[in-house]
Amino acid sequence: MTQQGVAAELGWLLDDLVDRVPQVRKVVVLSRDGLVMGASRGVGREDSEYLAALAAGFHSLAIGAKPQLDSGEIRQALIEMDKGLFFVVPAGANSCLALLSEVGANAGLVAYEMTMLVRRVGKQLSTGLRQAGPGPGSG
Repeated sequence: MTQQGVAAELGWLLDDLVDRVPQVRKVVVLSRDGLVMGASRGVGREDSEYLAALAAGFHSLAIGAKPQLDSGEIRQALIEMDKGLFFVVPAGANSCLALLSEVGANAGLVAYEMTMLVRRVGKQLSTGLRQAGPGPGSG
């Protein structure tokens, strides 16, 4: 499947999550280095890129804390704000699923639905590691 085909299929799945789970506003799939792989409808490019960068940084902090906390694998990270909840979960190899909901959302249900989505389509959510290319002036 082409990258556009994967993005379209991801968009449909993310839209379905927004439609089915009460108070979910925005969903983005991203590579762990912060590149947008797909977004739910109504999430513009600027918003999706911002959410992806935020989620990548947040997930990276969680991974960095893992050895010191000695509590096992990262299953989710959550930011609770006055007017919303921001979830980040690992989603396949080298990717994450990020979700923004209203503050009244059922956090357990949201986390469950995110986990079920990752289990159903984890391979499609996976991305390869990017390799460093030649530096400036080489060549």
